[in-house]
Amino acid sequence: MKVLLIDDHALFRDGILLVLKGMNEALETFEAGSFNAAKQLLAEQHKLDLVLLDLGLPGVTYLDALIYIRQQFPDLPVVVLSGTEEHSIVEHALRLGAKGYIPKSSSAKIMLSALQLVIAGGIYVPPEIMKCEATNIPQATMRDAQSPVLHESFADNNVPYKLTQRQGDVLREMAKGKSNKAIGMELHLTESTVRVHVSAIFKSFGVANRTQAVRYAVQRGWVNND
Repeated sequence: MKVLLIDDHALFRDGILLVLKGMNEALETFEAGSFNAAKQLLAEQHKLDLVLLDLGLPGVTYLDALIYIRQQFPDLPVVVLSGTEEHSIVEHALRLGAKGYIPKSSSAKIMLSALQLVIAGGIYVPPEIMKCEATNIPQATMRDAQSPVLHESFADNNVPYKLTQRQGDVLREMAKGKSNKAIGMELHLTESTVRVHVSAIFKSFGVANRTQAVRYAVQRGWVNND
């Protein structure tokens, strides 16, 4: 069995490799510390069985790495490994075709069980996400794959993109001039989760920075920066 591990932190990759040794499989592992390195390995290794993917890779925003792999290699199972546990991001990743979402805070035992479930053909969803009243992940992964959770202010049919409710909240805090850290404290999110949402907003608006994003939203009356 061939496994590609994509994560920019060498120590975390080492830890995952130790977890993989606990599987009852003859494994051949490959490592990539960047998206470009991952694309090269994906092109070279034509018989990979599983990809373990970090969301916070340098040089790529939000879920673009997952989207790329799913488009180019639709039969290759991908499991997301992430420090972000925001339920809307988990749901989005699963809707895009990830076969599992494992928080990096998980124990080695949980990671091993999750990977074994995926290899057996299942889909792993973190228990704390399953318990969240606001999520509907099992159904969402089976249907409505392109239907995001809309914030009421961004649900107008004339708007050429859709934001999740949490992304709308982050955008409003950005308009107040708050840093990622301050936004995280206000919305009870980790700073890494805020960065993921900010990157998603940039991509949705087609902008390169916070100033452009806020200006774009203000000009359309979606937020104000008073």
